[in-house]
Amino acid sequence: MKEIQPGEVTLIHHKTSVQKTFTLRPFHCGDEDAVIKCVEEEYGDTYYRREYYDKKLLSEETESGRLFLFLAFCGDDVCGIQSLVPHDPKDTRLEAASQIFRKDYRGYGLPYELVKYTYEVAKSLHPSCIYASMVIFHSITQEMCTRAGMVPVAFQFGSHLTSKMHNSFYLGSSEKYGQAIMILPVDKRDVGDIYIHPDIKETVSRIYQSLDVRFNIISRLPEADDQVSGSRTELDVSVNNREQSISITVTVIGEDFIERIREIKSSHNEKYWTIQLILPVDGKSALTAYEELAGEGFFFTGVRALCNKREQIYMQYTGDVFFCFEEFKLTEGFQALLEEVLRYYRARRTVHTEEI
Repeated sequence: MKEIQPGEVTLIHHKTSVQKTFTLRPFHCGDEDAVIKCVEEEYGDTYYRREYYDKKLLSEETESGRLFLFLAFCGDDVCGIQSLVPHDPKDTRLEAASQIFRKDYRGYGLPYELVKYTYEVAKSLHPSCIYASMVIFHSITQEMCTRAGMVPVAFQFGSHLTSKMHNSFYLGSSEKYGQAIMILPVDKRDVGDIYIHPDIKETVSRIYQSLDVRFNIISRLPEADDQVSGSRTELDVSVNNREQSISITVTVIGEDFIERIREIKSSHNEKYWTIQLILPVDGKSALTAYEELAGEGFFFTGVRALCNKREQIYMQYTGDVFFCFEEFKLTEGFQALLEEVLRYYRARRTVHTEEI
C-alpha cells in the first residue's frame, strides 16, 4: 500500500457543543497499546478478534498486510480504530471490519469521518467491492455506512454466542446475535448471468438493482438430464468451537452435495450450533442445490454480492437457536430486507418443526 497521508478534522459534540480536533492516520509500529486500550475499554476480554489483545500478533498482522488498521487521535489520546481486511485471491472484496470507539469520544460524528477516510484508501486498492458486517443491537454503524453509499444485502445469524460477548450496548435476548451485511460496489459493476431459484428471485433482483450493477437472472429449474453427474462436491469448512458456529463455502456442487451437507450438520447438532453456507450461483446446479438445502432446513438470508469472481448467496441453518427479531435495531433498509428474509426463515421452521 502506498504511503497514506494523515487527515485532520474538527468536530462539535452534538449535545455539549464542545469542539475538538482529531487526527486520522494509519497504524504505526508502537500503536499496539493504543489499539488494545480501545478494544479492552469496550469489550473487556471478549472481542472475537484475538489478535487485538496480543502486541506481537497485532504487529505481525499489520506488517504482513493481512490487516490494515487506522486510528483516530485527539492529541496523544486514542479515540477509536477502524480496520480493513484483504482476503485470499478468490475473494476480491476488501472488508471494512472492526470499528471501535472509546466512550469519551462518542457524539462528535467521528466514526463517520474515519469511515470516509478509510473508504478512500479502500477504493484506491481497487477491490471488487467494500464489504462490511455490522452488529444488529444498534443501528449507528448501519446509518453511517448508508451515508457512505453502502447497500444492505444480507444477514448472518448465529456467528457468535451472545453470552460470550460483552460491551456497552444492550445485546438483547437472542441466544446468538446476528450481523447485518452491507456492500459498496467499487470495480465490479457487471455480474453477468446468475442462477437464482424462483422462490428468491424477487428479493435477489431487488438487491442487485439497489447496488446499481448489471445482472441477468436465470430461474429455469434444470431438467432431469441437466443434473450434475460424476463430479464430487468441494467445500471449504471452518468450525468455530468457541462460538459453536460452522462456515461452509461451496466451491464445487457435485452429485454428493446434500450428503456432504448432512454429514456436517449431523456432526454438530447439539444446542446452539449454527451453519452459515455460501453458495455460488454462477451455474444451473445452484438451483437444485438451493432446493436440497431448503429441504434440510436451510433458508436464504441474502446475497454475497460482488465479493468474488463468482456471485454467491447466503443460506443459513439455525436449528433451535432462539432469535428475538423484534429487538433488532435496524435502519429502514435493513428492516425491509429482514422482513423478506423472515418469510424464508418461518417457512423452513414450519416445514421442520419435528426436527427443531
